[in-house]
Amino acid sequence: MTNARLTQLRRTTRTAPARAQARRAAQEKAAAAAAEADAPARRPRRIARQRGPQRIQMSVRLLLEDDVRLDAALEKTGLYLQDGVTEALRLWFKKLKIPVLPVPEPSPRD
Repeated sequence: MTNARLTQLRRTTRTAPARAQARRAAQEKAAAAAAEADAPARRPRRIARQRGPQRIQMSVRLLLEDDVRLDAALEKTGLYLQDGVTEALRLWFKKLKIPVLPVPEPSPRD
């Protein structure tokens, strides 16, 4: 055998495992990419609860004793704050005989 052939054989024995490892890595990478392509791209959208009537945000400050009474009333009735305040306002309007007024259409800027 010639020196050139011996050198070629030595190089082949050194690089064959590296080439085999590179082939395996490429196959694994291709398999992972195929599995990823089969999976959904993102989680499905959650279905939110149905929208209720349009509400406006309002902020008020209560006296401490009124806050304690409000908490007690909500616990007694089992209502949440939004529902309790709405119910209290409706009862107050009814007591004052305030008629239900038409709601104006929101402007396009809102």
